[in-house]
Amino acid sequence: MTQEQQQYWTGLAIHAKSIPLGSWVTPRAEINGHPMALSWGDNIIPAHPDVHNIKIYMPWMWKYGKAEITVDNRTAPAPRVFYAPPFTTFTKGAVGLEPVKNPGLLALFLVMGVPIALIVICCVLASVLGN
Repeated sequence: MTQEQQQYWTGLAIHAKSIPLGSWVTPRAEINGHPMALSWGDNIIPAHPDVHNIKIYMPWMWKYGKAEITVDNRTAPAPRVFYAPPFTTFTKGAVGLEPVKNPGLLALFLVMGVPIALIVICCVLASVLGN
């Protein structure tokens, strides 16, 4: 195996998992400060053997779903990194060396459920008090 092939095989593997209903944007990463676009699913990124600081986020009007991990790929194969964005834009993302779940489901239910519950309560009260 040549030195170039060895560097490729000690590269970084990032698996980006979308939320169940899909997303309008794709994740981005900063590896040691260098920006990089990611796609949903597996991303193989050539990287020299070293300790790498990986920041992953979702770009929208602001960076949301931020998550950070440090990976040592000095020994082949490098550990696979798993990223899952949150259900809401004000929740942190999840990252790890094992598959991770999308965070923020409770926040989504609260954001969606509370206004719907208030509307239902107002309609019921209006119906009861209107008679």
